Amino acid sequence: MNLDSMGMNRKRREPLELQLTAMIDVFSMIVIFLIFGTVFGAADMVIPNGMRIPNSLSKEGIEAAPRVSIENGEVKMSLLEKSFSLASFRTSETKVELKKLLEPTIMEYQKKRKESVAALNLVADRDTAYQDVFDVVATFRELGFNTILFVASGVAKGKAP
Repeated sequence: MNLDSMGMNRKRREPLELQLTAMIDVFSMIVIFLIFGTVFGAADMVIPNGMRIPNSLSKEGIEAAPRVSIENGEVKMSLLEKSFSLASFRTSETKVELKKLLEPTIMEYQKKRKESVAALNLVADRDTAYQDVFDVVATFRELGFNTILFVASGVAKGKAP
């Protein structure tokens, strides 16, 4: 019998060494990629001066979306620099005229966004009647806004407004 065939005369192999420099380089690149690839979705909203918005205990945030504000009997949309009276949202005849006026601007906005879910931020004065808010929401839902977010100021738990 040959000693080589039994494996006794083989040279001892050195243990494997880890190449830490290369691993640190790859890890650093991954960390940098993750840091720069992270998108922080911060959205700011300008509340009209003097508007008293409702309070909420919810911790949900606003999204970057067009804003509709209801105050002093007027409805203002951030996509248009025009105001509408709340009365134009109440009757079906005036709603039809209003939709014809708003539809081209909203369609153009939705084409630019290329999203199936169109969100809208709604800011209403605390003193606005619920029926008025409902009429405005119903109209904008008919115009294609699937998600309507009601904007309110945050209140600490346990504290009444």
